[in-house]
Amino acid sequence: MKEKRIELYVGLFLAVGIAVLGGLILNFGKFGELFRKSYPLTLHFEDAGGLVKDSPVQLGGVKIGRVAGSPSIDPETYDLTIVELEIYEEFQIPTGSTFSIGGAGFLGDALVQVRAPDRLDGTFVAAGSTLDGESSLGLSALASSAESLSNKGEVVLEDIRTALGDLGSAITKLDRDVLREENLRRFDTAMTQLTEALEALNGRVLTDENTESFRDLLANLKSASANLDEAALKVGPLLQRGDEVIAKLEPGLQKLADAAAGADAAIDQLNTGDGLLRALLEDESLKEEVELFVSNLRRNGILRYKDNAEESTPEAAGSTRRRGIFGRP
Repeated sequence: MKEKRIELYVGLFLAVGIAVLGGLILNFGKFGELFRKSYPLTLHFEDAGGLVKDSPVQLGGVKIGRVAGSPSIDPETYDLTIVELEIYEEFQIPTGSTFSIGGAGFLGDALVQVRAPDRLDGTFVAAGSTLDGESSLGLSALASSAESLSNKGEVVLEDIRTALGDLGSAITKLDRDVLREENLRRFDTAMTQLTEALEALNGRVLTDENTESFRDLLANLKSASANLDEAALKVGPLLQRGDEVIAKLEPGLQKLADAAAGADAAIDQLNTGDGLLRALLEDESLKEEVELFVSNLRRNGILRYKDNAEESTPEAAGSTRRRGIFGRP
């Protein structure tokens, strides 16, 4: 009986130990995640170095999923890395969130970090979406950047060496061909002549008298410009009045033109017409009769009018008696 009791205790102890061991295995072996519901997301990275299968996905330091499988290369472009994620169903990622590769601590394993946007619009990333990730921020990225900078630095140093060599060659050629003693003497002579020319210019042209004259000329030009502006202001109203006077004279000028045209017509009528005026101008005998008629009219008046042609001309007493202008004897 005692042996059976000991066997029972040993069996219970083994069962409890096996259960605890199984719980530890499930907890630390991440087998429990196999039974958690999740939805897929696909990320594209330029460099996904450090990510492996089951790498955690964190949002604000909280694990919200894992990397479903090892990263793969995009078969179409071969310049992107495809990372498949499994996000736990109880977590939702806001629209506009950024995905980057970070590290758990200074030397920790790589993980996918999710950062929510500053402004939330109430929408979330749909299951099965394909998103673009940002550049890696871990030590591998820093090492890669350092290596790239080192390579660029070597190229720059090589360019500097080449430039220094070219500069040394140029200085040697300048010293040999340009800065010769003969050229230096010529340069010194040219500078001496230039100095003399400047002194002559300063002594002959830029004297105090010429400078003062130039200042007076500028002052006179300024004064003339001011007077011209004042004259322009005064002439403006006069020109406006002249326009008004011309506008008023236009009707009178038109009337004078019409009168001149009428006078021309009258003169043409006198020259070409058949009236009394043309006869008076061209017929001398008619002109004499009219003069005689006017003389008798002045002498005798209208009521006592008589023809005195024979009395005024005694030489014509024996000649035939002339008839008056109205046919009276």
